[in-house]
Amino acid sequence: MHTQKRRTVLRAFAAAAAALTLAGAAFGQTTEDIRKKGVLRVGILADLPPWGFVGRDGKAAGYDADVAALLGKKLGVPVEFTGTTSAARTALLMTGKVDLLIATVGMYPDRAKVVQFSKPYATLGITVIGKKERPVTKMEDLANLRVGVSRSSIMDNAITAGAPKTATIQRFDDEATSIQALVSGQVDLIGGNTTYFQHINKAVPNHQFEHKFFITRQYMGVAMRPGQKELNTYVNAFIDEIRANGELSKIYRKYIGEDLPELPGQIEGVPFAAS
Repeated sequence: MHTQKRRTVLRAFAAAAAALTLAGAAFGQTTEDIRKKGVLRVGILADLPPWGFVGRDGKAAGYDADVAALLGKKLGVPVEFTGTTSAARTALLMTGKVDLLIATVGMYPDRAKVVQFSKPYATLGITVIGKKERPVTKMEDLANLRVGVSRSSIMDNAITAGAPKTATIQRFDDEATSIQALVSGQVDLIGGNTTYFQHINKAVPNHQFEHKFFITRQYMGVAMRPGQKELNTYVNAFIDEIRANGELSKIYRKYIGEDLPELPGQIEGVPFAAS
């Protein structure tokens, strides 16, 4: 019995040590820690062109991947990408499996209570998408219709809050699956964004889908764990630099096909600087 108790105590100490180690990594990590580790670990959406996807060479590609690559270059370390989904990305960050999320994370007050955001580095419009023949122009028109959304996304939050109770909200694990549900007729409409038609055009040439109405504009920031003031300051300076030298605009035009819109200097309820 004494041996069993001793083993129990040892396991408890080991668990406590592991927790302290993770806490240190989560709240005390600096750019110097990343350099010493020799790699920048970045969570990225795995299947959402043009933001994040796997290229023909089997490597991470897209807008977010290009931004991450520039950050890694500035830090002087290679980038190790971990593919994720909208629903899983926050847990990936908060459990210490990645150092940062550059994964099209929308900057909203509820998320800012969990993660620390940088300044915005990208933006897109949030819309409802459906067939041209369907007379939908506002939230109220979603009554009695099946609406697909990516789970835990801003589209999920906005449509769940604004659609009539008779609307059926169908949640999917990622954006690609919700798009496929629209194309296959599994849902009548989906919550999407202004880049979804890059997917739809490839899946269904000469299709009859369109943006039905605009919900809001989303700004995306680099997400990190709270308490990393030095890392947050460094990432903000990096974003200022690539905005000023035109590298961010070049990436936006490459993947989005238009000039980078003006990015806000502040977003209510979303601090850009760690306290």
